[in-house]
Amino acid sequence: MLFASCDRESGGTVDYEQIPYEFITTSDYLRVDDPHTEVFRSWEQWSAFWAEHPECDNGCVFSPPYVDFDSSLVAAIFWGEEPNIYPQLESRIESVLRGGETTEVKLRVDQSQMVMPAFSYSYLFVKFERADGPVFFTGVIPQ
Repeated sequence: MLFASCDRESGGTVDYEQIPYEFITTSDYLRVDDPHTEVFRSWEQWSAFWAEHPECDNGCVFSPPYVDFDSSLVAAIFWGEEPNIYPQLESRIESVLRGGETTEVKLRVDQSQMVMPAFSYSYLFVKFERADGPVFFTGVIPQ
């Protein structure tokens, strides 16, 4: 895991405020091997991602959850294959902040989680109000 932060725009002060967000529910079987983060800003990008990542070994593909990309965007965090985590992965999101057009998704490790003996592909999809500026991930970023 990489501990990182972003260098916000220099030359001016921007106030960052917490913005509302919600988790997009998906199946538990989406297979994304490489730990990384990604931002989806269009239906074309979102549906292409789902088509490239079958949800089962025989290649079955399900329709992606609906997102109105005119008013929202989706930040995705993929941890790759890791031990099952209990309770939910949602506790790894500390906050989603916005300053001007810039959005920051702060990630953390929740020490209260229990690790189960089985492995699965861990990921979260976080939806929030659309902004056309950059989205940064800070804190404990999967790599």
